[in-house]
Amino acid sequence: MPSQWQQYVQNGLRMGYADWLEHMLRRPPYEKPNPSFWHRHRHDRLAERWARAVGPGRVTVVVVDDRDRGGLLRTFEALLGLPENLLRPVPDTANRSLTLAETEMLRNLNVEFRGNGLPDELYSRLVRGGAVLHMKNACPPAPGDVKIVTPRWAVERAAAIGAASAERIAALGVRILGDPALLSTVPEQPEPGPAEPRLAPEVAAQAPYGALAAEAEQASVRSVHQTSSRELVRVLGHRCLKRLGRR
Repeated sequence: MPSQWQQYVQNGLRMGYADWLEHMLRRPPYEKPNPSFWHRHRHDRLAERWARAVGPGRVTVVVVDDRDRGGLLRTFEALLGLPENLLRPVPDTANRSLTLAETEMLRNLNVEFRGNGLPDELYSRLVRGGAVLHMKNACPPAPGDVKIVTPRWAVERAAAIGAASAERIAALGVRILGDPALLSTVPEQPEPGPAEPRLAPEVAAQAPYGALAAEAEQASVRSVHQTSSRELVRVLGHRCLKRLGRR
């Protein structure tokens, strides 16, 4: 749930985590503000749609254990008949989750951005493709950064939904790899403390820099498109001659 909320914030969501949980878990039909959430995350219904389309005997449900980081790779090696340990995880800083402070900074930016009626194309280029991407790559989370913590009531509600999903999946007659009980496990986690999420100055600097860099790159592209073919050939020829002269 926290991973999905911060991902929605990266796409422009303005709602805080507590309110978002209320809408997703306590306010039927659970379609606002993100109607796609349960369409993708009610895994029993997802498996049922596949079973109807291709038959239960052709569907395999893999239950992921988050404690085993390499488990998913080993499972697919076995499914595909590949040698063990052939598949390796690839570090991807651009795909990391945001900290609570980073997400809240971005969420407040969304409020200002949307509240002033700026175009979606500008948001996509400057914020999602500029500020957020650069911040993720340039600023790995520090050990002391406050993470997004889900309140106990929401964890228990999600676990109850997971238990119902596991029961329904088992009744479909599909092949199941892994322990379905993991879908309803309530993990041990601390309750949200009084710690105030603070954004490090270097992180705060990287976000606007990323937006400026994205705009500068776009301006460079526009400049090239606005330059005549004759001028481009002249500049290219000049650069070629300079390189030849250095040899």
